[in-house]
Amino acid sequence: MPETHLFPVEDKANPLLALGVRDFRLYWLALVTQVIGQHMFAFTLGWLAFEITGSQAQLGFIHLCGFVPQFALTLLGGVLADRIDARKLIGVAQINAAIAMILVGVTTLLGVAQLWHLALGAFLWGLSAAIDEPARASFFPRLLPRSLLRSAVPLISTAFGSSRVIAPSIAGFLIAAAGAPATFLLCAATVSTMIAVLFLVRPAHGVARPHGSLLNNFTESLRYIRANEVFARIIGAGLLNAILAMGFIHMLPVFAKDVLQVDSRGLGILASAVGVGALAGFLSYAWLQSRLSPRNLIVVALTVYNAALIGLAFSDWYWLSFCALLVAGLCHAYFLTCTQVLLQTLVEDHYRGRVMSVFALVWSLMFLSGFLLNVAGEWAGPRFALAGGAVIMLAYVWLSLVRAAALKNVVLAPKPG
Repeated sequence: MPETHLFPVEDKANPLLALGVRDFRLYWLALVTQVIGQHMFAFTLGWLAFEITGSQAQLGFIHLCGFVPQFALTLLGGVLADRIDARKLIGVAQINAAIAMILVGVTTLLGVAQLWHLALGAFLWGLSAAIDEPARASFFPRLLPRSLLRSAVPLISTAFGSSRVIAPSIAGFLIAAAGAPATFLLCAATVSTMIAVLFLVRPAHGVARPHGSLLNNFTESLRYIRANEVFARIIGAGLLNAILAMGFIHMLPVFAKDVLQVDSRGLGILASAVGVGALAGFLSYAWLQSRLSPRNLIVVALTVYNAALIGLAFSDWYWLSFCALLVAGLCHAYFLTCTQVLLQTLVEDHYRGRVMSVFALVWSLMFLSGFLLNVAGEWAGPRFALAGGAVIMLAYVWLSLVRAAALKNVVLAPKPG
């Protein structure tokens, strides 16, 4: 089978070229701010739940409350994104998210916050994310010429991935410096930036929207994914990783307090290791993708990432745990960016919202992972819970992805000669 080149060999676009387009630049800056706020909110909810109850099971319950609406409705959000103006969907989702953050922030400030307040906040946030994720994936390609999409996709991946992993470190320091109420209210302010920017950008008209029932639109997208082995393999790897390993970030309060015996400042430093590693990964991704095929990049990144999580699980030394988290953040960034570049570049426009909504389940399944890992940690201990998920993921990588013939034949860029 011949190799599939996504980009012409002679095309060496500046990776920052898309930021020269005003509308995309405004949207990208608002996206970074918004996603940081959203994940600061999720992290602070988990910290407060564990602080109030001292129970890993209750911490897992909060993550479950965020997971249920996001998992149940993300696929519907993808269908809607291909049928309805994505800008309207994004605006409604962000208003709902801001309301949830203000609600939890005010109850915490007044000293009346109970577990059900946190659960309600997590549920509303999950509901917003279910509509917002696929709508944004469908919306941003309309803000710039298609010829700049190959520059825009890594930037969007960087905004999503770096914000998600940097946010916990920011939240950890803010909780220590200003308290949870101020952190919640700041989160509401950050997500409001996207609402303002939606009034400033002028997207191009979208492609013809699909007709028929919502169910038919959805099943059609599943057939489309199944027919493309590259999509099926990398989305499958992303979803499995989300279930078995990505919830490690929601176990950090447990490792910090019970295993490493540090306070919220120590937790913030640990979380910052993930953020620093991820940022390094996103910034160096363009260099790495020119030297490794997508298959090799994904396999190596997932292997080292899960090995680092096993190291974290059995570490008793604070700075060894810090280094393990640094490596995990770096390799996870490589995996997420490569996967999203492949999807956004190969997908046909009229399937974009639905295909990206399937991949967006990764972010909701991360909450399920947080729930499962914390519940398993309550039963078997946090060390074996985290290491067990990483070992299963490693087995999948080497028994499935390594053998994927279609993935071997995809080349993102020519290797330097």
